[in-house]
Amino acid sequence: MADPTLPTVSTRLPPAFPPRWAFFKGLLTGVVIEVPALAMGVWLLARFGVGDPDASFLRILRLTALFAGVAAILTAAGIGRLAAHASVEKNGGRRNAMRVARRAHAAASAGLIIIAAIPLGSLPEKALGWLTLAAMGALVGLGCGMVIGFVCGAAAHVRIGDVMAAAIKRPSEALRQLLDPEDLIKLGAAVRQRTTHLFDGLFEPAQRPPTEGKDTPSEPTKTPPPK
Repeated sequence: MADPTLPTVSTRLPPAFPPRWAFFKGLLTGVVIEVPALAMGVWLLARFGVGDPDASFLRILRLTALFAGVAAILTAAGIGRLAAHASVEKNGGRRNAMRVARRAHAAASAGLIIIAAIPLGSLPEKALGWLTLAAMGALVGLGCGMVIGFVCGAAAHVRIGDVMAAAIKRPSEALRQLLDPEDLIKLGAAVRQRTTHLFDGLFEPAQRPPTEGKDTPSEPTKTPPPK
């Protein structure tokens, strides 16, 4: 029986390493999706009266890339590294990486979208307008964070303790569900009988077949020598 004072096999193993190049993968992902997503958020808010409704999407995209592009890309790179570490913490996997990344990116994008909206002018005058702007940034950050977490995260790693549990415990539980003790005894007796007959046939010599209908050759009679 294992000593309860000693750590288990799975806890004695070193933790899994986070995926490599997570910072640069987050950086490249940010280059692709960050600026267009922020520009789309600002453009949608302008259609609903929060911002300049006369600004075109291309103008918003250029100003967003100029004023908030570097900050957004570096934010995506940092969140990519955060997602990579979250995927190996407590066997989190890619789902945990996406959850951590979208939560962090929602808070960051609430500020990034304000930076993108400032150069356009027509800023909201009431607190409700600023809250709407921040809420749109958080919504954009949720989507971008999920994409970054999926790209930069890793699948859940399997420890040696989980492998042993799957190899030892689960087959025995399945057998106990399929067969009761009486069936197991009958199965063992049948296997033993078949095995015994098999080895008896292999190692015991076979009997000679009976000679039916065949006469045994008679021995030649010896004639006595002449006197």
